[in-house]
Amino acid sequence: MWARPFVDGPFSRRLSSSAMSGRGIAVVVGATGGIGAEVAAALADRYTLWLVGRDETALKEAAETLPDAHFWTVDLSGDTDISGIPPKLTSVDVLVHCAGIIDLGTVAATPSVTWRELFAVNLFGVVEMTRVLLPALRAARGRVVLVNSTAVHGSPANRAAYAASKTALRVFAEALHHEELPHGVRVSSIYPGRVDTAMQRSVRRAEGGPYEPERYLGPASVAAAVRAVLAAPADAHLTELVLQPEWRP
Repeated sequence: MWARPFVDGPFSRRLSSSAMSGRGIAVVVGATGGIGAEVAAALADRYTLWLVGRDETALKEAAETLPDAHFWTVDLSGDTDISGIPPKLTSVDVLVHCAGIIDLGTVAATPSVTWRELFAVNLFGVVEMTRVLLPALRAARGRVVLVNSTAVHGSPANRAAYAASKTALRVFAEALHHEELPHGVRVSSIYPGRVDTAMQRSVRRAEGGPYEPERYLGPASVAAAVRAVLAAPADAHLTELVLQPEWRP
C-alpha cells in the first residue's frame, strides 16, 4: 500500500480557513465509488472532507465539486504501509470506510491471489488506515464508520473469499469498538444489502441474472444511514445497523 505524500499548497490554505470556522474533519475512504461519493456529498455541509482512494484524477475531480474538500491518494491493494499522512490530519472527527471489491467464484476455482487481493482491500487496508489515524481520532474523540455487507450473515455459493473478508472486517470492528471506547472513539458498522452501484452491475453479470436497480438500495440511502449513525446523541452508541432494500414483487 502506498500513499502519495501530501504537498503544502492551496489545499492546506483552504483547510486552515475551514478549521477556523469550526467545521469538523471527515476522512472518506473509497470516496470515488458509488457509495463513497454519496457519503462525501452527504457530509459536505458540516465537515471539511478528505477524499481517499487510488485514482488521483477522480479524487481531484470529486474534490473540486465539493465546497471544502481535499484528497489523499492511497492504493489499498498494495503494501500495507501507509506513509505520507497529510500533516493537517492531527485531529479527525469522522473516518468512514467505503472502499471494497468483490470477485465471485467457487472455492475450487478461486486462486490464492484473488483471496489476497480481496483481503488487502476489504480488510488489511481498512485496518492500516484506521491504525495510522487512531491518534487523530482519539484527539477528536471521533467516530469510525465501516460500510460492510450483509454477506457477513452467511455466504451463498461462489463468494467465499468476499464473505470471509467481510466477516473478518466485522470481527475487526468489534475488537476496535471495545479497545477504543476508553479513548472516546466510537465504532459503528453498517451492513447494506445489494446497492445500485457499478460493482453490483459486475456482480449481476457474473451471476448471470438481470440488473434490477429498483430492487436494490440507492447509494444515497447508505449515505443517509452514515449520517444517522453520526447524528446519534452523545449518550447513544449505534454499533451496528443493517440496511435492506424495500421488498418489491
